[in-house]
Amino acid sequence: MQLLPFKIDLHIHTALSPCAEKEMTPPKIIHAARARGLKMIAVTDHNTAENVSATIKAAEGSGIFVIPGMEVQTREEVHLVCLFPTLETCLAWQEEVYRCLPQQLNRSEVFGTQPIIDSSGQVVGELARMLLISTDMSVEAAAGTVTQMGGICIPAHVDRPSYSLMATLGFVPKGLPVEAVELSKHMSVEEAAILLPTLSCYTFLSSSDAHCLTDIGSNPSTIFSKGPPDFEALRRALGKISDGKVLAKMKDLSMHIIDILQNSIEAGAGEIRLIITEVTAGDRLTLEITDNGRGMDEELMAKVIDPFFTTRTTRRIGLGLPLLKAAAERCEGQMTISSAPGKGTSVTAEFRHSHIDRAPLGNIIDTVVNVIVGNPDLNLYFSHHIDGKDITLDAKELREQLEDVPLNNPAVINWIKKYLTDSYNEIRGNA
Repeated sequence: MQLLPFKIDLHIHTALSPCAEKEMTPPKIIHAARARGLKMIAVTDHNTAENVSATIKAAEGSGIFVIPGMEVQTREEVHLVCLFPTLETCLAWQEEVYRCLPQQLNRSEVFGTQPIIDSSGQVVGELARMLLISTDMSVEAAAGTVTQMGGICIPAHVDRPSYSLMATLGFVPKGLPVEAVELSKHMSVEEAAILLPTLSCYTFLSSSDAHCLTDIGSNPSTIFSKGPPDFEALRRALGKISDGKVLAKMKDLSMHIIDILQNSIEAGAGEIRLIITEVTAGDRLTLEITDNGRGMDEELMAKVIDPFFTTRTTRRIGLGLPLLKAAAERCEGQMTISSAPGKGTSVTAEFRHSHIDRAPLGNIIDTVVNVIVGNPDLNLYFSHHIDGKDITLDAKELREQLEDVPLNNPAVINWIKKYLTDSYNEIRGNA
């Protein structure tokens, strides 16, 4: 049976979390989740689960599966997303967390109110105890207890400089019962594979950590399952013990293309060829970018695939080529570079087209248009071959036809957008 993709967001706060906006009521959360095409969410307030039941009720008939959960703060100030198979189990975990929380009252004038809200969005009470504080549980104790209760423990936003496992401890404790780690919106799975190599044995999960409605679904993962996902489907997919799978949000290939095009422009290229080839029957996707920039010698070519090397002064590391290389190799492909000083550079990346880990192409039209807008004198030749059908745009040829009209003239840009859009629609049968 074919696996189907479903968008999920497993880190959403209600207004009960003092740092969340008051608009985060159960019905509004469900409405926003539906609008963003999510099929599974988790309610994960700070150190409490008081609004989980109302959110589950608000989701009835919506087609969204709500996982009972919590974001607990350990004594080391590490945030862990804790997910449970049932509401009853989650509330039992809440009692354990409350037992380990310092008995301090919330100062609403400082930290904000902590409203308990029903499924219709009405405030029915206020939680008096302080939630923005660490429990007395260690990372190991919290993860161990969650696992013993049949739950799933996921270290939250491991790429962040605060309240994360890697920032606080710098490592994953030996034997910690976790199968997945969460990435924030600030790091793609490709970047994590390079910058957080010690976590590569875990499933990367991306979530929004939503504190306002517009955040919901902004950094989703995708779960592949045989039908609409539930808790057990998630457990199996995260644990890699079934034919299901969870993928963190990936960097679109168009973003990789922009990185490489920028490299070419900074290398002084006046001419760049961008060729994309898709061959469905051969299950291959190829990206080829060739320029006439200053080129590289063999020593520099060996260095540019090192993520901690860059010739730029504006950032510490150069991730463009290493990320593209990692993305290709993850999809049973490869990246090759050919270059010579004074003769330019050619970068070719090959992917297995149907590979489950292949990122989408993304918005190629905007990619081409943005390069032209920012570099109107660049001779960019773009061609996209799709199963024998071609889309081509030659900036040099277009410039010659326009004579004195610059390519970044608004009317010209609108024409380019329409030409490319119509061309793609014709090939894809959407005209």
